[in-house]
Amino acid sequence: MNRSMIRFLLAKLLLIEAALLFVPLIVAIIYQEKANILWAILGTQAILLILGLLGIVSKPKNLRIYTKEGLLITALVWILWSFFGALPFVFSGQIPNIIDAFFEVSSGFTTTGATILPDVAVLSHSLLFWRSFTHLIGGMGVLVFALAIMDNSKNAHLEVMKAEVPGPVFGKVVARLKNTAQILYIIYLAMFAILTLILIIAGMPVYDSLVTAMGTAGTGGFAVYNDSIAHYNSSLITNIVSIGMLVFGVNFNLYYLLLIRKLKAFIGDEELRVYLGVVVLATVMIFLNVGHLYPTVQKGLELSFFQVSSVITTTGFGITDITVWPLFSQVILLLLMFIGGSAGSTAGGIKVARAMIIAKISRLQALSSLYPNRIMTIHINHQPLDKATQHGVLKYLGIYVLIMLGLTLSLSLDHDNMMVVISAVASTFNNIGPMLGTADTFAIFSPFSKLLLSFAMIAGRLEIYPILLLFIPKTWSKY
Repeated sequence: MNRSMIRFLLAKLLLIEAALLFVPLIVAIIYQEKANILWAILGTQAILLILGLLGIVSKPKNLRIYTKEGLLITALVWILWSFFGALPFVFSGQIPNIIDAFFEVSSGFTTTGATILPDVAVLSHSLLFWRSFTHLIGGMGVLVFALAIMDNSKNAHLEVMKAEVPGPVFGKVVARLKNTAQILYIIYLAMFAILTLILIIAGMPVYDSLVTAMGTAGTGGFAVYNDSIAHYNSSLITNIVSIGMLVFGVNFNLYYLLLIRKLKAFIGDEELRVYLGVVVLATVMIFLNVGHLYPTVQKGLELSFFQVSSVITTTGFGITDITVWPLFSQVILLLLMFIGGSAGSTAGGIKVARAMIIAKISRLQALSSLYPNRIMTIHINHQPLDKATQHGVLKYLGIYVLIMLGLTLSLSLDHDNMMVVISAVASTFNNIGPMLGTADTFAIFSPFSKLLLSFAMIAGRLEIYPILLLFIPKTWSKY
């Protein structure tokens, strides 16, 4: 194991987080916030600066990163960024408990949107902005962001990016890894800027537009007000956010295809068509089930579409009290929590691509019992899917189910409501945010459960393996 390179890269990443904290610092200055807020941010920056500089004093002789190092760096940086990102909340006293603050910032970076805050009004403008800014950074991936700006001429950090980018298969859009990271982030930030501008034109205040756009782009769901998007009481804003969430739940590699004018490849993408098909089907089914609860057909469709978009993209914005919806609609939303958005998007869940592969494997197994001598293959986008990828998806599903069961069993010691427990686990592990069956926040759980769910959020965002390997002793061996 190349421990020196792990230390060196982690130190550089801590320095990047210190630099990112200048954003909430500027917001604090603009809004002329109290000195304790400024010192909370500056104190955190100072700690990160000291640790970062100590870590880069000596450059490693061997700059090579292998799979093990890539997985460890990925897991550790997400934990470290969440811990240090929580310190401004603790130092300022706005979230004095470190476990609560760690949960909140883990939820931010992983774009989960789960919260322990019953009232977001306790947060200053700067820390409320930082809370949502973590969505923007974590949406495309903190390491994708880092690789976009760090020197990486020899693709030495390939294993790091492979460990972080979600989906069953990793693919570079161009030959050089750094250029891939830069292209993805340019597309991502351009779309964020466009969405912010559209929200401002629609009548939303500038600060609110930035925070809402960050929550939408990162598919995280942190909002300015407790009642989320419902606060604006605007069908226009609701529909803009609904479409925005869906757009950011699409594989960003497809947007690159649009840029290079490969429209046929974009439209013909099988995952995209299934993703949109599931959204339409779920919206219609829920509307037929809940439409009678609303005064007009338009309102019923608007709210049904918003909730489907919010849940399948794992954003978690709120618009109505879904606890009063019939159980049928709540179960549909629960199923959408598990599916999630597209691979290579900012959304969570097991991803539409994996769900497609699992469905096709199941179909193939059923057909093979009817035609045992026929050789059959699985195709995605008219290309045969290799056995290694199929086996990888099935292994992932097995581990995913086991962890879900373990987390559900652990949380059942802390709460007696089955829907609350299952949805809390599904919400955090799939990076969604809100729970079903209750209007309460995650403050209802014990400190141990909140810590467990914090690691569940990070594990879900990194698709299990990097976090899982932290707890395997062999991972830390020299070889």
